[in-house]
Amino acid sequence: MTETQQVKKPRLQYVDIARGIAMICIILGHLGNPSINRVVFTFHVPIFFFITGYFTSTKRSLPEFTKNKARTLLVPYAMACLVIIILGTLLGLHYGNAADAFKGWIYASIYGAGDSYTVPFYIKGIGAIWFLWATFWGSVFLRISLDFNKYTRVFSIFALFALGCYTRRLFWFPLSIQAGACATLFMYMGYLLRQNKDTLLALPKEAKVFSTVLAFVTWFSFMKNFQSFWLVHCDIGRGMVDVLGCICACACVIMISKFIDDRMSFIGRPLACFGRYSLLVLCVHIIELDLFPWWRVAWKLVQHGVLPANYISQLLFIIAGKLVIDLGLAFILSRIPLARKAFGFRN
Repeated sequence: MTETQQVKKPRLQYVDIARGIAMICIILGHLGNPSINRVVFTFHVPIFFFITGYFTSTKRSLPEFTKNKARTLLVPYAMACLVIIILGTLLGLHYGNAADAFKGWIYASIYGAGDSYTVPFYIKGIGAIWFLWATFWGSVFLRISLDFNKYTRVFSIFALFALGCYTRRLFWFPLSIQAGACATLFMYMGYLLRQNKDTLLALPKEAKVFSTVLAFVTWFSFMKNFQSFWLVHCDIGRGMVDVLGCICACACVIMISKFIDDRMSFIGRPLACFGRYSLLVLCVHIIELDLFPWWRVAWKLVQHGVLPANYISQLLFIIAGKLVIDLGLAFILSRIPLARKAFGFRN
């Protein structure tokens, strides 16, 4: 969710808007609501991979590139884990199991899995910041492939994708490396878009209109027939059909973001702000997600007559609370010089 903040070029605001939309959708996707999931899961994580690939280049050597990615992705991962360990242990102290909580979150932080597993042994998931490890691996894999000839590159990217999808059925490796292998394909799609954008812009208007309508229809079909598309598990649902649907969904969200940037700046500016600091939003969100018992709080409010005793009211309360906390705290942190430096943002 970070791009190369060190590159001194004007930011594309519509890209930040797309990140902002996707980050809000990631928060919504963790509510466990099937109706929300069939919309947001079609693009919310892959679009970050897509954008990462769009801005990937060979200007830096592989060691320099890897070092930069470790700085912008793995340092924030470590910081978020440290906060989770501290707060999780304090919460465990409240419930009388501080030692177990401490060991559990240490284990989860080191293993770096997005979800919990029980086979072949128990693996405690660290939560949504699995994305940072997956982005790191996917970025490095893509950068390595860019030194290959085009045929070897295409073969290696599809081989990585297949390897990630197949091995997840056998065993979940540490540090979300399989998710990173799958992410490489979406990054490569973004890279190809960057390399061919002038050709696409030169297409006749009729071809652009047809392609746009086709992309939206494909995305709608993907949502309507949604089964599963969980990159955290390397679960690609119906296979390459859903990969195509996902790419169309990402393209549509970027087009919507461009429209917002051109015509609805009053919405675009706050979305771009949250997109610019989406890494901060993610880290705040995972701490809130792992440690804050939203449904328990909602039920307490129902018992005290503050909320109506129905699912929709509780869901809306939780959505509002999550957005206020995640976006609000991220905005505050983005104004603190130490936090900006730690997360690698330019002043």
